[in-house]
Amino acid sequence: MDDITASPLTKSPTLNLPLEPSTVDYEAEDAKDDSEYQVLWSNTMDEGKYRSPSNYKNIEVLLLCWAEKSDDLIITEEVSKLKRTFEECFNYHAQIEHLDASAKQTLQVQVNSIVANFVNAFDGPDTLLIVYYAGHGKPGKFFGSLECFGRLSENDRQKRVDTLVWNKAELLLKDARADVLEIFDCCYAGNLSLTRGEHRLFEFLGATKELSTTPVPGKDSFTEALIWALKKLVEEKRRFTTVELLRTIKQKAPDFPKGQTPVLSDRLDDIQAGRIMLHPLQKLQKDGSRTEVSSEENTKLDHFRSRTVTLHFDFADQPTHAEVETLGRQLNNVFERSIFGVNRVRWGGMKLSAAARAVGTFQAGLKRCRRASMKQPTATLNMGATEEWLPQKKPELLTPSSSTQHSPPALDSPATGGMDFNPPNVGAIPFPSSMSSNEESDESQISARKFRNKKKKSDIDGREAP
Repeated sequence: MDDITASPLTKSPTLNLPLEPSTVDYEAEDAKDDSEYQVLWSNTMDEGKYRSPSNYKNIEVLLLCWAEKSDDLIITEEVSKLKRTFEECFNYHAQIEHLDASAKQTLQVQVNSIVANFVNAFDGPDTLLIVYYAGHGKPGKFFGSLECFGRLSENDRQKRVDTLVWNKAELLLKDARADVLEIFDCCYAGNLSLTRGEHRLFEFLGATKELSTTPVPGKDSFTEALIWALKKLVEEKRRFTTVELLRTIKQKAPDFPKGQTPVLSDRLDDIQAGRIMLHPLQKLQKDGSRTEVSSEENTKLDHFRSRTVTLHFDFADQPTHAEVETLGRQLNNVFERSIFGVNRVRWGGMKLSAAARAVGTFQAGLKRCRRASMKQPTATLNMGATEEWLPQKKPELLTPSSSTQHSPPALDSPATGGMDFNPPNVGAIPFPSSMSSNEESDESQISARKFRNKKKKSDIDGREAP
């Protein structure tokens, strides 16, 4: 019997996992307010005379996708459209790199080389490196890992050799001095948000949360919504945070699926760095510089000797925008007259008091538990599964949607977090909740026991009759 016919019915509950500490609840009002305050603060502090501006001096974009013969999603057109958006609307330098599963080098070597060259060429202070990926994705062999590939496998039980582990390539970005923003449009992108690392501003923006799939390229894809939101925000606000970018995608993008939940998370632990802000750069001058006049003082800064002083302002209530502007301008006056040599004053975030945060976390946990308990677990039917694996009470099969997805529905990983196969794209089979299932099981056992006792008594009475 081959692997396909031997494929079992793999149970995979639709889990609504609690937010990890690194995950940003960008739809919360607190996150929205903090994002607006950060932009307001940065605009106010730019009025002062500091040696380091709040804007990035240089923003470089790396767009990763699959070569034509290694791609079954036909993603090239959308990636090219995104590249033009970054170049024409933001004046960023963007480059597309294709991954080829048929090349002599392994995919892991290819992507490691591409990322290493990208960091080597453009890393530096006051720089933002954006890395975008489009293609298939699936959970990796350990918790929080993400594997990427270009084509679905014909035999889903065979071990895939045309995959790369993004976590390995990401290590090259974690050693960079620049800030990093990762944008992934693939299934299971949220799995990558479940782990994080050391100190520095490093954010991950994924098309969907953990254990979830995404639409294929088209008007309802994440990349199309990303392009729409980037154009809208740069036209209306010029400067905006990643929180505002995701809120715009989720709440305003016209064709973005309502049931799809993008994820924003911190890949590092620097909780006082604020959020990454995107803004247009000035067009390159004839000498290759971004600004007409370069700051001689700024070029002499020794970034290895710089230090950061953290101050906390405890307000009795949430300050207004006008009060924040007044505070910023007063600080500008203080540092302009001082000899401290302050390079920049950054916004580190506005937070509720410790007591309010504890209550909010408890209430959010209760809500997530209620939502999770109301959702029914589902199971995924592997390709070629025979009827002997179906439940005794046959449920209705959900037919796949008209727009197929990047990768198959969620499946249950082994206890070790490993996964050595890629499931097919089939509908999900709903199972009753564990509680109702147990109750039905108990009732059926009682009924069966009564029936057996009644039959046994009938047989005895039959034998005793003359």
